[in-house]
Amino acid sequence: MTTQRHQMTAHIKNKPQAVLAFIADVRNRTRYLPSLKSLTDIKGEPAAAGTTWKWKFAVLGHEFEGTARSVKYEPGKAYSFQTEGGLQSTWNYRVEPDGDGTKLSVDVEFEVPEGLMAKLPPAQLIDTMKKAEGEMVINNLKALLEH
Repeated sequence: MTTQRHQMTAHIKNKPQAVLAFIADVRNRTRYLPSLKSLTDIKGEPAAAGTTWKWKFAVLGHEFEGTARSVKYEPGKAYSFQTEGGLQSTWNYRVEPDGDGTKLSVDVEFEVPEGLMAKLPPAQLIDTMKKAEGEMVINNLKALLEH
């Protein structure tokens, strides 16, 4: 498998606690992650470490599914979760005060399944697609969280 990484930062006009609480609540994910098609079977508190769920994700015309687990939640500071199954990934979110709002930093590391590698477009196009998806996520979060 090949490891890919995507990082992004954004300014969101809301308090760090509110931004991270929204992101950490697994029930909100389909509202801001366009490639996430469904979340089911949530077990545990929606934003707590140890919470698990099942997911379906569509990327580049392929659908993947698996399970996920929240591994860390520090209100107003950091949140992370890991996925297993069709896609192995680790998502890390950090927030900090930034002027009139919050600086949100997102770091996603994921393994590309071998069977998908041969079907992927050139690396430059992949980077462009990751950037476009990241911008959509940030725009969705801004629309949902900025008042």
